[in-house]
Amino acid sequence: MIDPKDVDRVPEEEWEQFKKDAVKDELYYNGPGDLLDTAEGRSKFCRLNKTSVYRKPDPEFPGYKIWVFNNQGEGMVVKKRSRVDPKLMEDVEYNAEGIEISRSYEPA
Repeated sequence: MIDPKDVDRVPEEEWEQFKKDAVKDELYYNGPGDLLDTAEGRSKFCRLNKTSVYRKPDPEFPGYKIWVFNNQGEGMVVKKRSRVDPKLMEDVEYNAEGIEISRSYEPA
């Protein structure tokens, strides 16, 4: 499993290889159709990943990140650039079963 801090530790010359290796990890968010896009996938992510903050480049908004604040076995918050209004960040809170329990927006 990828440690959430690995993204910050990878030397620039190893970045391309790191990305190739990272996408093989089933818990690595990689855009639509990804593990975090279904309740079952979010539940699995929440259960298997330690309590921490995970991030990766947002495939739909180059230069921006998707953040996952995971509380192992309890729930998570996924924070990303709003697809409706890019001036906002969308914060979606999920319970341990991966079911959405709240959604809020804040200035980006």
